[in-house]
Amino acid sequence: MVDAARHPKISLMTYSEVKEVKGHVGNFRVTIEHKPRYVTDFCNACGDCVESCPIKVPNEFDEQLSPRHAIYQSFAQAVPSAYVIDLDNCIRCYKCVDACERRTIDFSQETEQIELDVGSIVMATGFEVFNPAPLSEYGYGRWQNVINAPELERLLDPSGPTRGELVRPSDFLAPRQVAFIQCAGSRDERYNSYCSGYCCMASIKTALHIREKYPEIEVFIFYIDIRAPYKGYEEFFRRARERGVKFIRCKPSEIEPSAEQGGLVLHGEDRERGRPMKWEADLVVLSTGAVPARGTGEMGGRLKVSLDENGFYKEFHPKLRPVDSPTEGVFLAGAACGPKDIPYSVAQGSAAAARCSRILMKENLLIEPIVAHMLPDQPDRCLNVNKKCGICVERCPFGAMTALPGEPAFVTEAKCMGCGTCIPDCPQGGISQNHFHDLQIYAQIHTYLNDLPENKILAFMCWWCSYPGADNAGVNRLQYPPSSRGIRVMCAGRIRKDFILEAFRKGAGMVLVSGCHRQDCRYITGQHYAERRMTRLSKTLERMGISAERFRVEWISAAEGEKYARVIREMDQALKNMGQKRIKAENAKTHSELQRCLAHLSDLSLFPVKTVKGAA
Repeated sequence: MVDAARHPKISLMTYSEVKEVKGHVGNFRVTIEHKPRYVTDFCNACGDCVESCPIKVPNEFDEQLSPRHAIYQSFAQAVPSAYVIDLDNCIRCYKCVDACERRTIDFSQETEQIELDVGSIVMATGFEVFNPAPLSEYGYGRWQNVINAPELERLLDPSGPTRGELVRPSDFLAPRQVAFIQCAGSRDERYNSYCSGYCCMASIKTALHIREKYPEIEVFIFYIDIRAPYKGYEEFFRRARERGVKFIRCKPSEIEPSAEQGGLVLHGEDRERGRPMKWEADLVVLSTGAVPARGTGEMGGRLKVSLDENGFYKEFHPKLRPVDSPTEGVFLAGAACGPKDIPYSVAQGSAAAARCSRILMKENLLIEPIVAHMLPDQPDRCLNVNKKCGICVERCPFGAMTALPGEPAFVTEAKCMGCGTCIPDCPQGGISQNHFHDLQIYAQIHTYLNDLPENKILAFMCWWCSYPGADNAGVNRLQYPPSSRGIRVMCAGRIRKDFILEAFRKGAGMVLVSGCHRQDCRYITGQHYAERRMTRLSKTLERMGISAERFRVEWISAAEGEKYARVIREMDQALKNMGQKRIKAENAKTHSELQRCLAHLSDLSLFPVKTVKGAA
């Protein structure tokens, strides 16, 4: 941190918060709120003000184990070495003002807004430790000698509240037995089902430290599984056992006080012996896992970075682009995208810096040409000109659409990722997409269904998952009938209901809509909107008289070639079972209704009249 503060090209903005982010890759405009310290930069951290302050409150840095004053410095090595006044606890006695010879106390300071132009952004928001208070079976908050891992770290730290001496909080006596309970709040369906990754090694490290400094103290680690997958971790685990740390394969079910003052009894089943057991300990340490930092969701909303099911930021691709976020130019590092240990976090930080440098070293950035755009010849087509619409803004997960009051919506192409999800739900049909224009897709539909349409399965497939899934089937020589015809779109969210209706109007035997599984969608919400749209459409088709088996929606990943082949086989068999006669009868029955639903395609900007009239 000191090196960063001294670096000529790094501006360290502490006690500050990002409030707003505008712009796009290579051209972000970031608004930062710098909070007042009420102490000027001329402070030399002499500490006279602290000695004069009469207020004492629990110290957050020491995990509430020691007090601090209303004017304080987080810890001795804080960067910058400056004091801050906690106005929530300050009583405005102004004794600090009188004590400061340099006159650096300034209660008139106000919040400052700073705007910066930046090319890329790294989100390294870290994590917070799970609060084990809800784990009532362990008595955290009730029994003084049940603490969490960060509290133990502060007790053992030479600069901590006890100057590195291990004591029990209840009576400040040295414990004789210390018990660690792993996975407190992690790998638990009640709270956090995921593994926090770093807890096993952190507990082993602390247990070794206790054994080396206090050989007379017995140390127990109660665990579900010890996870030591990286270089040197298994050896570290072995060393702890050799130094006398006792590992017990058990997750205690309850802690209660013992007859001895301050003592504790742990109840549980020893899984290796297969019987209930009791253990006594003077100090119990809960190895609490990681949870997302406060404000993670709000910051994700400002940067259009979605969250995963656990509340951490979601990577663009967990294997191929693990430090990229879904928003171009915004990168992830450390525990912002999930719990991880120090080596992994350092590696991710370096990777994120390398990804940033690819942007910063270029004068101009190339973007993909497959982006959405408003129809240029009819700007007044947009409903937002006369009344508030904004559907396209809601549909875009990347913030590429803007709809100002009284003006037509417009696309920031540098932000657009080209999914096309905004296009089908535009009530005026005022948005199109380069290389995937409606006319191009209708032309493919007509070409495929120009001859014997009732014998064919028309499949709409997304670029990233279901189409590669079909490729996977071919590469692996999986057999499926030749009756299918594929139309590739960037995302299932791009598929209009009109495409399906037009396919049936042209006489298609069956129609398949396929795309990514929801958790795999490259475009975050594209699959969600596609599924919602197709669910409504399937009910509409049934009301028209089209058999339910003729329209199918399947989510197929790039690795599921077998599933794609099976779906096509099943649809082909259903096609044969129905027979051409029944399909033609349904087509004739529903043709007029389909024509009515597609009447708006006579607009020349979307579809030539002669093509609609010629279709039968």
